[in-house]
Amino acid sequence: MATVAAGEIGAGRLLPSPRRAVSEWARRGEHLGLLLAAATSLTSALPTALRYGLADIGGEGAYWLLRPRSRLAEENYRIFASSPSEARRLTRRAFRNYARTVMDFLVLESLVRATGEAQEMVESGPLRRVLATHRTAIVVTPHFGNWDLGAAMTAAAGRPVFAVADRFGPPAVDRRVRAMRERVGVTVIPSGPTSGREALRVLRRGDVLCLAADIDHTGSGVAVTFFGRRVTFPAGPATLALHTESPIIPGFVRRWPRGRHEARLLDPLPWPPPASSGERVQALTQQIASAFERIIGQEPSQWFAFHRLPAAVPGGGR
Repeated sequence: MATVAAGEIGAGRLLPSPRRAVSEWARRGEHLGLLLAAATSLTSALPTALRYGLADIGGEGAYWLLRPRSRLAEENYRIFASSPSEARRLTRRAFRNYARTVMDFLVLESLVRATGEAQEMVESGPLRRVLATHRTAIVVTPHFGNWDLGAAMTAAAGRPVFAVADRFGPPAVDRRVRAMRERVGVTVIPSGPTSGREALRVLRRGDVLCLAADIDHTGSGVAVTFFGRRVTFPAGPATLALHTESPIIPGFVRRWPRGRHEARLLDPLPWPPPASSGERVQALTQQIASAFERIIGQEPSQWFAFHRLPAAVPGGGR
């Protein structure tokens, strides 16, 4: 009689061997998902001062350990600094602030409740006014402060909110991160080949779309002037807005001392005048870049510029 070396026969099918099952469990990142769940539970039990103290230690360590990334960030922060040493200090603060943002994400649900209770720190009037006269809206933000909290506070306007986001790590971790966002009212559209079509469907249904719009991953976006540099921004926000006649509302969440946050939505961007499609996309994208300059200029160390800003090719872009 033949034997089955890799597994056992049971319930009419082959059962995987323990080694294969463990390998598949690890491939999905289930162990990392459990670590994330444990970190969430532990972080929720920490007072804010201790949570941020640990974040500052981790952020400082990341600055020194991830030197290629921190050197790239220093190049970006030089636009705010008068000397290389000042750019380094600003970069170190940014790494610490980013670590605080990661810690904030682990307690996102409690932050949403706390920020919602501090009504003087929340301004969603522009979105409510737009939704009273338009079917939908697009809220855009740079990678500044706590954009996850901003999307959650946008959901407080009472309309379903969707956000395009990169997949976060292996499947088990990504599943938990998405669940954490969905518990505060934000449905995630995974970035990828179909995300544009799904975002279009969201707007056509009359739901609100949130986009972090300061990173052009492809380098083939729209040429804009941003802090005196010619760089490219993603074309998606302006293209979707023009295609669906959805107003674009810039927004941000800025961290204040003692764990407080300020959530703000600004007035909708002016609609570009009649022109060719490409010219209107470029004009609206430039308005996004200019709004982001005003937001980031409030506190540059809360802008997480750890990425390369793609330089606009002369004569290229849109």
